[in-house]
Amino acid sequence: MDKIYFSKTKPNAIIPSKTEENAGRDIYACFDEAYLVIAPHKTVMIPTGIASACSNDYYFQLFERGSTGTKGMGQRCGVIDASYRNEWFVPITNHNNDRTIVIRKEGVSNRDIFGDIMPNIIDYPYEKAICQAVLLPVPKVEVEEIPYDELLNMKSDRMLGNLGSSNK
Repeated sequence: MDKIYFSKTKPNAIIPSKTEENAGRDIYACFDEAYLVIAPHKTVMIPTGIASACSNDYYFQLFERGSTGTKGMGQRCGVIDASYRNEWFVPITNHNNDRTIVIRKEGVSNRDIFGDIMPNIIDYPYEKAICQAVLLPVPKVEVEEIPYDELLNMKSDRMLGNLGSSNK
């Protein structure tokens, strides 16, 4: 059986976990501040306090969770290569037009953050996972460069069709 390894880069980080039934491991935010604000249409790199290692046969792919997606929290690109040893950061984008996302720790009120000027807020508890990581295989393939005209002789249904050409 292959092994994956996780380390804490911060003492209060949570090592990713999953149940036997689930494909993804839950990933949690780990920051020192009392809260983190994501303004509408902005992306923030959320620290996790974890690092990893695994066989070069695998990599981690980050995906948004249902509970984040329904709040307009989009998890952006997220490939964690087997060779990467630094802290994981999760890019989260607020896709809401008029709502600010606040990831806040227990005991911190929105009034503590914003004072009397209270924007339209989506609260996301610090204790909830912010995304999930799926361990996926890296196919071992051989790469060969060929002339473009030779590539064009390899017939496919789409051939030179651009975006939207399949009409689906």
